[in-house]
Amino acid sequence: MELKWLKDFLTLCTTGNFRLAAQKRCVSQPAFSRRIQALEAWVGAPLIDRGSQPSQLTEAGELFWPVAKKIVDLAKIGKQDIQAHIQEDKERISFVTFSSLTQIFIPGWLKTLRPFIDANQFVVKVDYDTVEECFSVLEDNTLDFFICYEGNDHRFLENKQMFTSLKLGTETLIPVVSPNSDGTPRWWLPDKPTGQIPCLHTLSKHSPSPIWHHMNSKYRDHRFKSVYDSSIAPPLKAMAIEGFGLAWIPSTHIIDELASGRLVRAAEQADDIAVDINIYRSLNNTEPRVEKLWKVLLKQDTQ
Repeated sequence: MELKWLKDFLTLCTTGNFRLAAQKRCVSQPAFSRRIQALEAWVGAPLIDRGSQPSQLTEAGELFWPVAKKIVDLAKIGKQDIQAHIQEDKERISFVTFSSLTQIFIPGWLKTLRPFIDANQFVVKVDYDTVEECFSVLEDNTLDFFICYEGNDHRFLENKQMFTSLKLGTETLIPVVSPNSDGTPRWWLPDKPTGQIPCLHTLSKHSPSPIWHHMNSKYRDHRFKSVYDSSIAPPLKAMAIEGFGLAWIPSTHIIDELASGRLVRAAEQADDIAVDINIYRSLNNTEPRVEKLWKVLLKQDTQ
């Protein structure tokens, strides 16, 4: 059974005339008659009394008419729903990033874009643990953009033929610890403390943060032990305040804590990690929404 047969049948019910119904359905009358016959063969009963003028429904036709209309209506509604969903997907801009950036930077940054783009839906995913995974979802066009921190001495971009990036802003990661009772830091990195220093980060080169690379180059002779890990700044800050260890936390997250003395620096300002906030895209993703946003970012970058 084909949907067009049902539409033919409903049109014939409305016109009561094979010739007029065929015209409305934009087919020849013989072809239209064959399609009505095919529908009757599928139903297993005559639907039209051809002996009357205008054509009348048979008893089987009367029973089948509401069924045919319901099927056609459901098909129309289903198509409209799918088309609306597809259109939403075409307009929805998606990002992959890490949790710290979602709390302070991304909401305000997206707000600045609203005058320039007409997308009314944004998707921000924080489900990926490594940089490799983030670039993978860009490569297969699962998501549109990757936003991350990058240290000046460690860049993620290797394949310039597949990906490109722009700088959105800057941030500073500050090494902080809870103070001793006299206000001095529990661990002061320039003094090279003896024993292991508990660290609130994953000490792995696969970490998406530039922290590992900074620690591995600047504090190679120190002994660190990973005791906790989170990609979200508030838990790191809370654990550091409670004295669990050393953490590099974005400066925008700890202004009040440094001012009140609940957290103190674990090294001089020269040991802070200056990072850029960069956005990546795949050059293979040429969806209009991606191209439009990138043009806006390029224009902002040149101002």
